Amino acid sequence: MYNFKEGHTIVLGLTRSGKTYAVKKILTQNSKGVLFFNTQNENLEGFIKVNKFTHYSIILKLLKLNRKINYIPSTKLKEQFIEIQFLVNQLFENSNFSQKNPIYIVIDEAHLFQKESLESIKRIATSGIRWGLNGIFISQRPANLDNTLMSQSSHMLIFKCNMESQYFKNYSIPIEKILNNISIMGEYSFCEYDFLIVTPYTKV
Repeated sequence: MYNFKEGHTIVLGLTRSGKTYAVKKILTQNSKGVLFFNTQNENLEGFIKVNKFTHYSIILKLLKLNRKINYIPSTKLKEQFIEIQFLVNQLFENSNFSQKNPIYIVIDEAHLFQKESLESIKRIATSGIRWGLNGIFISQRPANLDNTLMSQSSHMLIFKCNMESQYFKNYSIPIEKILNNISIMGEYSFCEYDFLIVTPYTKV
């Protein structure tokens, strides 16, 4: 069974490739707290639902108890941007997590964020680890992901996806080998790539 490593992880795959379900299931079996910024309102069974009307002190208390939180943002993109900025600022300023006691921050559809909200997510990527904030950045459009998220991540999980060959070549990612492994392993399988070794996994 796969388990997320220390540091940040990029998760890539087409819609219905199984990426969000896999992330949820893997994190459910992890002992650390999770804040899942659920832009697509995915079904996260076993996670505690909160939203912008939930006081941050409650969210923080749940995270410190290592609970899994399903944060449902507004359906309006501009409001989502504001909400993620607020959450990230609070996590850096008032959380007291650490490398020895980290949590996971999952950003679904990470390629959609822009301007100040993107800067907040990049802050997780560049400074989060020493504050105990391990980012998991999920996207179906890798070519639209900000370069900072990729350059600061130490692992990738790649599900069935479009080649976007030039993008993968820019990072020397052996996408042909990865997609071949996925084809052999079957539906909802994926590969971990740590920028050295490709490791295939069957569906979780």
